[in-house]
Formats: sequence, structure tokens, C-alpha cells
Amino acid sequence: MTDAEYEAWLADLSAPRIVLCELDYAGGTQYIASRPFISRPTDSDPHRAYDDLLVEAIDIETRTDGLISFGEITLVDDGSLWRWVSRAWKGYPVRLYLGGPEWSRDDFRLHARALNGGVSESRRGTLAFSVTDESAQLDEPIDTGSLPEDAGPVPLALGSVFNAPLVRVDTATLTYRASYLAVTSLSPKDAGVSAPHTADLAGGTVTLDNAPGDTLTVDIEESHNTPAAIVGWVADQYGLTLGTIELPAYTVGLYYGSEVTGRQILDELCQGLGAYWYLDALGRLVARQHDIPGETDIVLSIDDIEDGQIALVETEQPWHSLTLRWRRNYAPLRSVAGVIEENNATLAARLQRTWTETKGTQDTSDHPLAETPTRDSCIQLEADAVTERDRLLGLRTVRADVFEIDAFLAPVSLGQRIEVEHPATERMIGRVISVSRSPTRSTTTLNVWFPTPWPPGELGDAVDALDIAVNETMPALLED
Repeated sequence: MTDAEYEAWLADLSAPRIVLCELDYAGGTQYIASRPFISRPTDSDPHRAYDDLLVEAIDIETRTDGLISFGEITLVDDGSLWRWVSRAWKGYPVRLYLGGPEWSRDDFRLHARALNGGVSESRRGTLAFSVTDESAQLDEPIDTGSLPEDAGPVPLALGSVFNAPLVRVDTATLTYRASYLAVTSLSPKDAGVSAPHTADLAGGTVTLDNAPGDTLTVDIEESHNTPAAIVGWVADQYGLTLGTIELPAYTVGLYYGSEVTGRQILDELCQGLGAYWYLDALGRLVARQHDIPGETDIVLSIDDIEDGQIALVETEQPWHSLTLRWRRNYAPLRSVAGVIEENNATLAARLQRTWTETKGTQDTSDHPLAETPTRDSCIQLEADAVTERDRLLGLRTVRADVFEIDAFLAPVSLGQRIEVEHPATERMIGRVISVSRSPTRSTTTLNVWFPTPWPPGELGDAVDALDIAVNETMPALLED
């Protein structure tokens, strides 16, 4: 079966479906299904029997804030599964495959991957497992090694880092560690003044020619200096496969002097870029920027919406201004050398404060409660910061609405552009920001972000004119 044929089958919501579930545990794998199934002799895994024990397959909710949630896997227990309760399930992979009951096993497609959370319920007739998404592995700290004398983990520098602390690692020499990773350049400073040194770029260390007289810091250049490069590095650390990566080519940098996880890095990276990341149902790491949706990927007709199941669930006010912080100073100095104070007052001030800021404003006179947020970013260059500031303001020029919809719909991907043919959302194009689906039910629950409550141009003007006409003529009509 080709991918195109499989997609066409998925779009046919009346087609019979069967879910195959493979549950790994310490002693092997259990094979279960929502209906009886045996693979064919010609399949790559021939004569594989799947017991029809599966009552409920997991509901999978994926969101653009990086969070993903799973329901439970519930099995029918006729009394023969009592040995399963004591098995070591927790942390082992769960795989769901979706296909037709008459298909070859090799034509099934992987529907979702997750981690078994262990037995959550065991009672007469029922055995249930909790399930967690694979992004839980990103909560494991990254092992960067330890500094001497239990001084904590070796610092992690990614990309371009301004004014980070240096840690001495050798009592016999004036050797200091800047980064766990190999770097492309190190520029140590004593109270802001360049310090003569010898650099070991592969080891991330510098050895000073003279003892420092004041606070010692360093500017670091490391090769993973774009958002895409950092996402790729995190994926490599956790053995993840990359999915779609749509991020700008800004120069960025992140520095961690204490224990850090992959989730922290991805969250901080995306925070100031108007971006989001998540692991899709197949465990691939996806990262994209939010933007105003243009041409549609999906058109959802009113007949595809479950009766009455569309509702406005959130309203977001526009932004009157945005202050974007960039090029973080990771070790602000209490004082700087007099030569810098005298010759470069701007640099002296920069060395003593944590952030540089750029602020933009826009007209939101129609919205008295418009917001004035401040965002931290890992951006390092002013031009990139101004570009991103203006881009983010452009996303929030008017009020945005979020609708929740239960729809009879073939699988939908997070981030897709969608037009919903319903009076509440007519002629608006939105972005899918949450998808909750299950292979064992016929509906998909969507949260859709609409950045313009009324489409611009003539329709908006016509609606306003109609409102005015009604308000002006209604009292006279009532009197008559």
C-alpha cells in the first residue's frame, strides 16, 4: 500500500479500522488489538497473533505549547491477565498501529509512540495502563560532567554567549573552563578588559598569562548558533528524530551554569522567537514559529462539525507594545575597569546590566485593554531582535479568538491552516494549535486560533456599517 492510498483510506471515515497495540516490558512484548488479528504468512512478522483485549486506545492531545497528553490503554481482563500486574512495564515503549481488519500487517502504519506509565487500574474485568508521551525523556538532565571539588556541572554554552562566568579548574595553572562543548572562540575579560591567554578551543578552556585582578568573564562562540542548530543538538542528545523545523536563521546563544534539561533548552529557545516545539505522535521533534495563516491546508464544512460542538473558548487581546530583551549578559559586573569607563561608556553600561531591550508600539486605540508584554529572547544581534519584535507585534494587531471544535475529520496535524465554514468563523483562516484524537473514536477535537475576528477589507467595513444602520433605525421601527 502506498502512502497516497493510506491517506485516502484515512480520509474515509466510514472505513472499518483496527488498532494493533504492542506493549513492551522487561520480559518481552505483548501483542493486543481492538479486534482479532493474525498477520499473514507473507508478512515480515508472519503468523503474529494479536489478542482482542483492547477496549480503549489512547487519546492523544498535542499542543503548540510543547505539552502533550495521553489517556489510558484499557484491556478486557477475563481473569487470565493476573500475571501482568506484577510485570515491569513502566518506562517501556508502547506502539500503536492503525489499519484495516483485512489488511496485511505490513500495510499498517505506525499511529503513535509513547512510554508505558505502568498499571493504573486492576479490578474485575479490567486492566489499564497509564501512558506518557516520549517528551518525558527530555526532562532528564544533560550530563556535562562535573567541575573539580564538587563545584557543580560543567557549564553548557550553545551558540553566541555574551559575558559568561569562568570557573577555575586547575590549581596549579590559571586554567578556567568556559564550556562543556568545543568552541570556535573564547575571549576572556578581567573587569571587562581583554585578558591575555592561551585557549584550548576543543576543551572549552583558557589559561591566563596573569592572575586576574577582578571579576573574570568570557565571551563564547560555539558552533550551534542558530535556532535550528540548537534543536538539532538537543535531538541528538536524546536520540530523537527531527521532524519539520521552521525557524529563522537568527544568531542566538544560551548558557547554563547549572543542571539543565532538553525541555528547558527548547522552552527558552522558543520563548522569545514566537515559536513552539513538540514531539509528534511518532516521536519526531517538531519546531516552528507562529505566524498569520495564509492559504488553507484544510477546509472544514459545517456538516463535518458534530452537532453544536463548536465554541469560543478564549479571547486574546492585541498588543499595544512589545519589549523584546536580547543578548543576555550572563555575569553582570558590579564595576568595570576605568579604561572602559573612560573610553567606552556604552560598553561599560552594557557590562553592568543583564539585558539590552528593543521596544515597538502600534495603534490599538480600539482596544483599551491591549497588552504591553515583555519577552526574553536568546537573540544576539540587534537587527535580528528588531525584526523579531516587529514580526511578533504583527501577529497581535487585533483581537484573536480560539475556538474548540469536535469534527468528523481525517487526521489533522498541529500547525495546519484551516478554514471553518460556520457562521461563527466565516471567511476566517485559523491555525490548529491543539489536536486531540483517538483511533477508536470517529471525532477529532481541535483548538483553532483565529488571529482576525473579522476578515480585513470590505466585509469588515460592511459589518460595521450594518451595525450602525441597525442601531440607528431599530428605535424608529419599534415605535412604528
